[in-house]
Amino acid sequence: MKFVVAFKNGKQSSIRGFPYVVLKQDNWDDYGYKTTFNATLHVNAGEQIPLGNLKILKKGQAGGFTPMPEKPFGALGSEYCSVGGALDYYEDLFELGETLYSPYLIALGDVAYNDEIKASFEDDEGYRVSLLRFMGAERTIAEAAKLFTKSIPKQKRKGGGFVVKFKTKVAPESNSLTVDFDFRRKGMLPNRINVLIGYNGTGKTRLLSNLAIVASGYGYASKEDLLEEAAGRFIGVPPPFKTVVVVSYSAFDTFVIPGHTEIERARLRKDGAIFGYTYCGLRKRADSVESKRRGSVGYRLRTPEEIEKEFLSALMRIRDAGRQDALHKILRPLLQDASFRRIGITHLLSGSSVKESASFFRELSSGHKVVLKIVAELTAQIDGTAPTLVLIDEPETHLHPPLLAAFLKSIRSCLDQFDGYAVIATHSPVVLQETPARYIRVLKRHSDTSAIVPVAIETFGEEIGAITQDVFNLDDGSTDWHDTLHALARRRSLSEIEQMFERKLGFTARSYIASIGDECEE
Repeated sequence: MKFVVAFKNGKQSSIRGFPYVVLKQDNWDDYGYKTTFNATLHVNAGEQIPLGNLKILKKGQAGGFTPMPEKPFGALGSEYCSVGGALDYYEDLFELGETLYSPYLIALGDVAYNDEIKASFEDDEGYRVSLLRFMGAERTIAEAAKLFTKSIPKQKRKGGGFVVKFKTKVAPESNSLTVDFDFRRKGMLPNRINVLIGYNGTGKTRLLSNLAIVASGYGYASKEDLLEEAAGRFIGVPPPFKTVVVVSYSAFDTFVIPGHTEIERARLRKDGAIFGYTYCGLRKRADSVESKRRGSVGYRLRTPEEIEKEFLSALMRIRDAGRQDALHKILRPLLQDASFRRIGITHLLSGSSVKESASFFRELSSGHKVVLKIVAELTAQIDGTAPTLVLIDEPETHLHPPLLAAFLKSIRSCLDQFDGYAVIATHSPVVLQETPARYIRVLKRHSDTSAIVPVAIETFGEEIGAITQDVFNLDDGSTDWHDTLHALARRRSLSEIEQMFERKLGFTARSYIASIGDECEE
C-alpha cells in the first residue's frame, strides 16, 4: 500500500497503482501543533473510502505542521506515530480486512495497533498535547487495541451504565474535590440524568464548565493548563463519551465558547461542533472589531435573529440525518404541556419550509423558543454511535414548572434514544422531584472548603414543599411572608387578617397566624 500527502499549500505528488491512501493535511491547531490529517482510501479508479481524521506526530516535533514526505511513500518509519480520531476510524479499517488494515496501521505507526510505538511516544509533549487532546482519545486507543487483538467487531454500548469519577476545583483557592456521577441502572429507575444542586456561589457552573473541558479536551486556556490538568481529571477508567453538548441560557455562565479562530468558525459552520464539543446557549464570541472596541476578550449575547438561525440550522441537520421520527418522539412529552398544545408544533415535523419554520419560531414566547431550540440542537448534535455527555445549567430559567417537567421528559427521551447521559445543575425542586436521590449530588462550600454530599431524603415523587424545606433548607426565617404575617398577627385577629385576603388564605398561612396568636397569649 502506498501513501501520498495532500499539503495545505496545494502540493500533492502523483501516484500510480492501487490501492493507495491520500492524507489530506489539515491546519487545525492544538496549542501550536498541527498534526491532523484526513485519510481517504482509493481502492480503484472508481471506488474511494473515506476513513476520517487521524493525527500523525514525528519524534521530537516541537510544534507546527508534522513534517511529511513530499513524494509517495510506503511507510513513515519508527520516527512517526499516529492515532485515529475516533473508534469509527478503526472499525471502518477493521471491516476492510486484515490484508488492508494491517499494512496501513503498521505504515503509519498506529499506537493502538502497536503498543511498543505507544510506549516510545507517550512521554512526548506533542503526544499529550495534540494526539491525546480530544474526546476520549485514550479510551479510543484502548478500545481499538481490543478490536484488533480479539479480531471481532466492537459491540456498541447501549445504556449499560457506569460511574464517572471527576476530580476538580470549583475555585482557584479552594480544595480539590471528587464527585462520583452515577449512571448505573437500578431496576427501572431513570438513570441517565444526574443532578447537581447547591446554594449560589458554591461553584456548580464552574464544576460543569471544568467537566466539559476535561471530557471534551476543548477549552484549555493554554498548553500548560492542559499538561497540568488545570480543569481537573477523571479518576480510574475514563468515561466512554464521544461528544459533549453544553446547554446554558444564562448570560453569566463560564462555559468555553467555540469560535475563537477562523479555523474554528469554519468547522462550526460545517459541523456545528468542534471535534464533538457543542455549546448551546445565549453567549457567543464577539468579532475582532467588537473585541478591539471593548478592549477585552469579546463576548456578547446572541441576537433573536441569530438564535432563530441556529434553530433552523438544527432542524436542517435533523432532516439531513433522517432524525425527524426521533424528534417527533422526543417532542411528544412537550405536547402534554397545555401551553405547547395551544401553539401547536406538529407542523414542524411535517416537512414545513424554512420560511414557515422561521415564521413560526419568531412568534413563540421566550420559554417556548428556549425549549424548542435546546431539543432541536440536542437531537441534531448528540452522537448516536457512542455515549454523549450533556451538561445543562439551570434549565428552569425562562420555564414555568409544568413546562420544565415536560422538558425533562423530552430530554430523557432524547438520551434514551441516542445513548446520552446528562448532568444538570439546578435550583429547582421540580428537577429534584423527577430524579431519584441516588442520582443527586449536593455541592457545599464554606470559605475555601468545598464538598460533595448526598441528599437526606428520597426526592423522587416527593412534595415540592418537602423538597424545598429539606433539600434547600428553606426555613421560617428565609421568606418574607412569614415576617408579614407575624407583624399582622400581633395587631389583628385571624378573622381580620383573613378578611384582608378575601378569606383565601391557605392552611399553612392560617396555622402560622394561629401559632403567633398563641405566642402572644403566653
